[in-house]
Amino acid sequence: MNHLAVEPKQKITAAEMERRREAMRQAAAHNRIEGQFPTPEGTAIFEAFIRGDIERHEILPRLNAIHRHP
Repeated sequence: MNHLAVEPKQKITAAEMERRREAMRQAAAHNRIEGQFPTPEGTAIFEAFIRGDIERHEILPRLNAIHRHP
């Protein structure tokens, strides 16, 4: 047995995925009103959250990492 193997995250339910998709849809609509639009990299992060690959607390640090200016 490989002791370095990582257990895959348990996937979220279809209902949770839809709840997350709706929350992201509403947030995107609000941001558009404010004149803010996601980058392709940002969209990929939001999609990862919707799929359940990452959790809510992981979104902001990832967005900050891709949008930092030197």
